[in-house]
Amino acid sequence: MRGSHAKSEPQELTDWLAQENENWQPQYPFPGDIRRPVVDGLAEAQRGLCVYCGRKLDLSASGKSYHIEHFRPISAYPDHEVSLANLFLSCGQETETGNRSETCGTAKENWFDEILHVEPDYPACTDRFQFSLTGRVRAAGNDNGAARMMIEKLNLNHPELKREREEIQLAIDGPEEEALGHADFIDPVHGTVQSYAHMACQRFGTLIP
Repeated sequence: MRGSHAKSEPQELTDWLAQENENWQPQYPFPGDIRRPVVDGLAEAQRGLCVYCGRKLDLSASGKSYHIEHFRPISAYPDHEVSLANLFLSCGQETETGNRSETCGTAKENWFDEILHVEPDYPACTDRFQFSLTGRVRAAGNDNGAARMMIEKLNLNHPELKREREEIQLAIDGPEEEALGHADFIDPVHGTVQSYAHMACQRFGTLIP
């Protein structure tokens, strides 16, 4: 799991929530002028990556290339409906070919278990997982049922995700003159990171800044 850095509530969201009164309560989905600042704030905290698999999100695209994910589903946790702490960005609900996505927030749907879950807080959540040279992700340690459950519910060992992670592992371990390094995943000058930077940083023994 990729996870998220600490978030800062956008002023637009703060002002909107402050309008709550006996005749009106803020509800999801957000109106457009609130949704954009929320998305931008979440993207900054996640460094532009899916909170679950760590793929880079195309935030310029329209449609369903990404979505706002309620970690604790609205159906069971209505009090968290518009709480920024419960919101993250996940891969889109559709693939590039228009098919229903089989991973991340779309695979998770309305599942949540108060015991068997891993909070998406970086880097603590990433430390609960290990990434093998074959691209497979597994729980770190034997007593880690929550991580195993998250892998299952998010379908993090989907063949496509495994293939992409394997390619990165092979590139990191390639010939010295061709091998990928930390700088290939992190650009601190422009504040950008590449897909699976959390996994690469785990291999390098560093963190995403």
